[in-house]
Amino acid sequence: MNNLACGVTAAPPVPREATMREENYWKRALRTPVTRRRTLALGLAGGILIACGDDDDDGKQGNGGGDGKLPPGFEPVPPGISKTLVDYRKKYGSYRFADLAGQADGPQSGGTFRYSTYPGVTGWDVTGPEGDTLASFASAHFNGLLTFRMNDKENPDNLYPAVGDLAQSWEQKDDLTVSFKLHQGVKFHDTAPVSGRELTSEDVAYCFKVYQGTQDPTKGIAQQPIFSEVDKIETPDKHTVVVKFKAPAAYFLNSLMYPVAVIFAKEAFEKPDIFKKTPIGTGAFVLDKWDPPNVHSGKKNPTYFRKDPVSGKQLPFVDAFEAPMLLGNHPQEVAQFRSGNLDTLWVQGKTELDNVVGSVSGALGQVEIPAPGFQPYMVLKLDKPPLNDRRVRRALQMAIDINGIIDSVAEGLGAPGYAQDYSYFGRNWPWSIEELDKLGAAHKYNVDEAKKLLKEATGAEKGMGRPLKVMVSTIPGTGTDVAKLMIGYWRNAGIDVVLDEYGVQDLTRWSTALFAKQWGDLDGVFAGFAGPGMDPDQYAYGPLNSKSPRNFFWVNDPKLDKLTVDQRRLFKEEERRKALEEVMKIDLGEAYRIWGVNPYKLSARQPWAFNVLDTIHAWSNVGWGQKSNEVVWINQKLKKA
Repeated sequence: MNNLACGVTAAPPVPREATMREENYWKRALRTPVTRRRTLALGLAGGILIACGDDDDDGKQGNGGGDGKLPPGFEPVPPGISKTLVDYRKKYGSYRFADLAGQADGPQSGGTFRYSTYPGVTGWDVTGPEGDTLASFASAHFNGLLTFRMNDKENPDNLYPAVGDLAQSWEQKDDLTVSFKLHQGVKFHDTAPVSGRELTSEDVAYCFKVYQGTQDPTKGIAQQPIFSEVDKIETPDKHTVVVKFKAPAAYFLNSLMYPVAVIFAKEAFEKPDIFKKTPIGTGAFVLDKWDPPNVHSGKKNPTYFRKDPVSGKQLPFVDAFEAPMLLGNHPQEVAQFRSGNLDTLWVQGKTELDNVVGSVSGALGQVEIPAPGFQPYMVLKLDKPPLNDRRVRRALQMAIDINGIIDSVAEGLGAPGYAQDYSYFGRNWPWSIEELDKLGAAHKYNVDEAKKLLKEATGAEKGMGRPLKVMVSTIPGTGTDVAKLMIGYWRNAGIDVVLDEYGVQDLTRWSTALFAKQWGDLDGVFAGFAGPGMDPDQYAYGPLNSKSPRNFFWVNDPKLDKLTVDQRRLFKEEERRKALEEVMKIDLGEAYRIWGVNPYKLSARQPWAFNVLDTIHAWSNVGWGQKSNEVVWINQKLKKA
């Protein structure tokens, strides 16, 4: 997950080979030929690039290597899914990776895995306010009890059920009790003050208690909802942990896959300077360098306990990983991938994907379904008139042409925005506009109805009767592009939008506004974090329950308070899905957040790199996918060829 700006900026500057896309998507977004008058009406003139290039794709496509078929379960395709999207999921689907040339040679040990990253955090305190962002870094150095499947032979579109990490086995004894058996002989990194001692059940209990936030509510902000129903944590022996709950917690086991619930050592935690500076965990890699804005690197942990679940061989396979912080300089990233200095590349757009895969010998592309936990959308100050009126919020939503943004910014590879884990519902595709509207959403574009609702709610002849002041990033990227188009559509509906803009050097002001709720006179803040998590609870209770410490969204709805708790109690999946749909109906119907477009995730990898796989949640090796660094292997024969 690229949290470069912790908000709407999901991508660095548009690369050279995507110039045509950059010049054309604003025109295609409007869905009619652009004229000077229409450009000005949308409020896009001056600050945003508009050009009059050709609309059409150039027909050039990369060497995707797909067989032109969708894997089982992907058909029938839901209504509202474009032919472009279907074609690209056929062409660049991950299901073909299991049979790649070179798989039979491995897995091999040795070498250094190289990818690009970003300076996303100020330190390593996983219990602090940067806990969610650290999910993208900490999993290379720490372990949790449970994790997700992550290799070329697995389905990256659905990560259920969980698999063991520090836990060798576990048992849900009843609705209120779960027991874990830990791997024996697990050791912390040989770094003072922990110095390679053995991990025990007492370490797990200690961390879980910190994450509860009962002793210090400023700790465990990212983790508190996961542990909010925990009553007791027992350690009957040094390798057994028993968790007892005050009420049934159907969400608990899945939530432990989210790599924020990692296990650290008490003696490191009690020395804040060390704890923030150095990640001392049990993970596959010992920190080598954390040198923002230059590099993040790690060396193989010589005492690592995990074996590869496929081959049975010792992990990690590579001797080291090296991640130069190039995400703010995408042309340099592309150049490094082309030269073979990077093993994988987070690709910015369909045009670039075709170009890179088609021009780098043997390169493989992947089109992965959008992550529900990170997407551009706007948070509203819900208790501030007229935003406290449902009609105004729904007008803001229906004034946005979501399909127009999909066709333009996402080049057809995007989905209507909404934050819930559709894979839990057994889906291989995100919800379409039609499906969301059946649940009560206002995603269908209707500017006339939006104007009508605004007038009914405010009495104003135009817009809301006053300006709408929103905070938005100026950092170039897909999220910023989506936000700017949403603003343009609001202006087209007659709304006077005032911008409070921030750049890379001003991220603290953004995070203070959103996470500390210090909004001043703002009406809205564009954001990127929309969860996240590995269980639907983190998209339901987390952001929508008034008592949740992760409710940064001003939602205070008694019906949602009840429903978000009710769904936590249901262990039968069908019952829980129905309960979650009721949560969605209220959330969407009330338009508590304003949704944009969630782009599909695009990546490329070198032919010698294996188990370099993006997944629905993990965001390749840039995000939570750093956990999969331990299973990555390099085919030296192919690399030398």
